[in-house]
Amino acid sequence: MRLQSLNHLIEAVRAVARPRKIYLLGSCSLLAFHPELGDSGCPLELTADADLLLEPVNEAMAETLQVALGRDSAFMAETGFCADILRPEIEATLPAGWQSRLRPLSDYDNVFALDPYDLAMVKLVLGRAKDLDLLRALMRSRALNAEQLQERYRQTPLGEREMFSAGRNLRLLLKEAGTE
Repeated sequence: MRLQSLNHLIEAVRAVARPRKIYLLGSCSLLAFHPELGDSGCPLELTADADLLLEPVNEAMAETLQVALGRDSAFMAETGFCADILRPEIEATLPAGWQSRLRPLSDYDNVFALDPYDLAMVKLVLGRAKDLDLLRALMRSRALNAEQLQERYRQTPLGEREMFSAGRNLRLLLKEAGTE
């Protein structure tokens, strides 16, 4: 997804829901920091959805947005991209202090993007193949720095299971990158 497409999607969400704040929480949040990642041949080129958390949001509005702008919507058929409207429960999966590290998206006073290293921590804990592939690409493109990623891992309070998963995945990535 290109930044222009993300902006189009945000405008559509704002027109329907009029939220006080929009948080970009998935991979598309990287576009606020590195817009070039959506260019041809780059890690976000084929990303078709943006994970959005709105404040406030209620279930009825979330469902309305999902139908209007989500996967399999007419909007997606026309544009090739869509919104995944998240629920507030998603905040429990984010690293402690994530809100203090948000970055405003250019040209918006109420749209904020998740810090790339907070996103990386979520991806390390999940450890799905697609998450690790994204992290590899971000490290190759220098959008993520191995030392900073290690530091965020050390600073992030995690439960035992999450610490094991994230640590194992981080060691794998660092070994592959030759930085371990």
